Amino acid sequence: MKKSIAFLLLFLSVVAGMAQEKKVLTVGDPAPKIQYSKWLKGKPFTADQKDMVYVYEFWATWCGPCIAAMPHLSDLARKYKGKAQVVGVNVWEKTKDKPYESAIPEVEKFVAGSGERMDYNVIMDNNAQHMGNNWLFAAGQKGIPATIVIKNGIIQWIGHPNKLDGPLDSLVNGTFDLAAFKQIYAKRQQASSKQNAQMDRIFKAVQDAADAGNFEQLAKSIEEGSKEIPYLKGALQSRMFEALLTKKTPQDAFNYAEEMLKESPGFKTSIAMMVLERSNLDKGSYTKAIEWLKSSPTTNSLLLDKIADGYAKIGDSKNAIAALEEAVVKGQEELKDERYNGRVFDYTVEGYKTKIQALKNKQ
Repeated sequence: MKKSIAFLLLFLSVVAGMAQEKKVLTVGDPAPKIQYSKWLKGKPFTADQKDMVYVYEFWATWCGPCIAAMPHLSDLARKYKGKAQVVGVNVWEKTKDKPYESAIPEVEKFVAGSGERMDYNVIMDNNAQHMGNNWLFAAGQKGIPATIVIKNGIIQWIGHPNKLDGPLDSLVNGTFDLAAFKQIYAKRQQASSKQNAQMDRIFKAVQDAADAGNFEQLAKSIEEGSKEIPYLKGALQSRMFEALLTKKTPQDAFNYAEEMLKESPGFKTSIAMMVLERSNLDKGSYTKAIEWLKSSPTTNSLLLDKIADGYAKIGDSKNAIAALEEAVVKGQEELKDERYNGRVFDYTVEGYKTKIQALKNKQ
């Protein structure tokens, strides 16, 4: 089974930070309480209208499949206006050590910039990450996008938004067979729970060894996990790279990466980003990360922006400005390219220009 690199790295970080799970929430159960930090779009309402269908679609600004699903969700929201309420629930933004609500300004910009591509209600999770924990994790959902549909206070359907059309239509029209779907979903959930438990065990063994700085055990856990589920190998090796970078030396990390990338070349960009997100590394580490990003087979404004950040970290403002100037040109092209809808906005390009000016002011 093929998985995206972003999903695998997210899954690893999610597993590492999860508390012990409670009883799994499932189809036919009463809906959990709704709690959020801010209602970002649409008019707030209480989800208690009889026979109204409430569609909660969980997303994040970094999630490509979530962004791709937004126009379709908007179509459904318009089609069933007055009969169904679609609510985008923002979760799992990457706030590092900051409170979750520190991401509100950036998410607000994203929502405002998306316009009619997000033509439905949008709320944002709170510092307790109530929606992520008590809805997604409780339902055994460890990836996004994910959709949970409620009617008359009961969970009717859980799945991917791309498969929502038929169930939503029958729920609105009163023909949805909850008992039948509950049986179908129970079988799916059983299979998913078995696979999730296996992945949890593998990732936990790797994370525990990494946290302890036990590199012998870490290598063993990666080898064993990769034998069990081969497509996880690159994600597991990325944890080794990170552990070496933070607990040993950058040279050890890059020596490991050179071997790792022979087998898993698709992880070059993600581990380069891992380096550039860290402070207080040596100039050689940032330079290597820049080289890796520049060797990417595709170049876009977002990548050029990260390259500029790398140059700024090593004090090379000339090349940082040059990369950002190229990002401005690319970004202006991307604003007209449907492939970048939801990824590049007017404010994204303006941000490149602001960074250019800031760098010039320091010269």
